[in-house]
Amino acid sequence: MELANLFQPILDDDEQVVKVLRPLKSRAWFGNIIALILFSLVILPAGILMIIFHEPVNAGEEDMLGIGVMLLVFWLVISLAIIISVSLWCNKTVYAWTNKRVLIRTGYIGIDYKSLDLNMVGALSVNVNIADKLLHKNTGSIAFGSMASPMTNQNVSKFVFMYVADPYQVYKDIKVYIDQKKNNEK
Repeated sequence: MELANLFQPILDDDEQVVKVLRPLKSRAWFGNIIALILFSLVILPAGILMIIFHEPVNAGEEDMLGIGVMLLVFWLVISLAIIISVSLWCNKTVYAWTNKRVLIRTGYIGIDYKSLDLNMVGALSVNVNIADKLLHKNTGSIAFGSMASPMTNQNVSKFVFMYVADPYQVYKDIKVYIDQKKNNEK
């Protein structure tokens, strides 16, 4: 299936998709695996040590064995949740811009769409963080700011193309397109 067809359910009759992007799965996995490893470095040793060094206690007191097992079960549930959610997100997320709007298609269980009219975009911001640099994949995120979805002082917006390849070129392409659209409307 062509990626542009994924947006067909929400396109206006006279709307055409200009460009479609997908997030890089390797970058999405990298950030979440690092978070999972850091989480594991805290929870796993604590749980294992509690299981190894537990001592029988008096009735009514917490048993270290039980707490250790609960920590390991907690780690397993969180790990599975992260793996499943990243997999679902990567498979369902697609970005696009049309002759009218910037679109995000994503979801975990169902499909969700976000759209922002091109004439409402007041600011664009490119963010390339340390994880993007570590991968050497030329990835980053592009945030869109508007009155409806403002960017805070850290350029955080609810409307973001995350983990896109060549973010500076994508930024230029979108910026040129938006500027042309706004100039043609004047």
